[in-house]
Amino acid sequence: MKCTKGALWVTCFILLGAAAHAQTFSAQALSSAFAKIDAPIAGVAADEAFVFVGEPLNASVIVLSRRTGEQIAELPPPPTGFAVPIIMHIVGPNRVAILDAGGLPQLSPFVPASPSIYEYTYGFDPAGFRATLTRTISFANVLIGFPEDFVRLNDGRYLLSDSILGSIWIAQRDGAITPGIVPRSFEPADLIPELAFCPTMPEVTVNGYPFLFTGSTLPGVSPLAVRHGTVYYYSPCARGIYSFPLAVLSDRQAPSERASAISLVAPTPADIEVEELLDFSFNPYDEADPYLYAAQPLQLQVLRINVTNGAREVLASGPELFDFPSSLSFVPTLTRRTELLVVSNQQERSQLTNDAVSQTNFNIPFVVARVIVKRTD
Repeated sequence: MKCTKGALWVTCFILLGAAAHAQTFSAQALSSAFAKIDAPIAGVAADEAFVFVGEPLNASVIVLSRRTGEQIAELPPPPTGFAVPIIMHIVGPNRVAILDAGGLPQLSPFVPASPSIYEYTYGFDPAGFRATLTRTISFANVLIGFPEDFVRLNDGRYLLSDSILGSIWIAQRDGAITPGIVPRSFEPADLIPELAFCPTMPEVTVNGYPFLFTGSTLPGVSPLAVRHGTVYYYSPCARGIYSFPLAVLSDRQAPSERASAISLVAPTPADIEVEELLDFSFNPYDEADPYLYAAQPLQLQVLRINVTNGAREVLASGPELFDFPSSLSFVPTLTRRTELLVVSNQQERSQLTNDAVSQTNFNIPFVVARVIVKRTD
């Protein structure tokens, strides 16, 4: 087996350590195992030197060497400890932000979440890896069902999505929490269709397991991404990628009225009965790259989607490297290649996240996969 399309692709294959790990190939990308972790994982963020991975059931965030994939440290927890750290993003040079969900989703009886975003600065000195908590943003004073994602805006504000109550909240620069697009009330009649969750879902099969999301529901608004003044999000319930102008969040309309600015970008393909895009992102290192890169867990795939026409490409797939892919992060490189790290958390195997199984049967270890996307020029 060998790489194709020239010496650069062959060099990439050698640098990955072809003999050490199983690889998968597609017409667009080369995939391999970057790290293997003996605990359930969720969330990934990476820079040139470090990779941050959440261990939500251990209430911790571990730090891996970008070079070796080995654990070198653990992020110091906030004063009250982590509850469920699930999403993390690099938000500047030597700065990482961690979304702590504050608890697992609870629908019957309904128990709201109390999420927080923790900002850290970090680095490496002769004594080793060092990190300092520099900012805490609490959402405890607003009603949130379960947070699915967050994004930091260029002006320092954050957006947070609530997949259960169908809302998008804003954390202002001073830490104040204000409504972005939020229903007039959380009564069923007032929910915003493009954001709200569905109270039921059809059973599907994922990697050989019958699967129903926790609560047997389909989430509402889930991942968020921003590019060129437009906010993009995905809704499994409303079946599509949607967008709205970022500027609408600063206008004088009532938060519920801002929903009129939402428009459909790309519908979920009709032949897919149920789809969740658990994470997606534009390439922060290449403004000319038009694609939205997405983890598609129910189909065990990583996609890229052209938001101008909705066209999709499968970059990577497979039941071992992509066993319910849930988070992804771009990695800066010294070359022009596009590289992603993808965390899979085997949600179909756990009764915590799958109502259709009666026991948890994780396949240890959990894999952080590396995906190198082929250049087309």
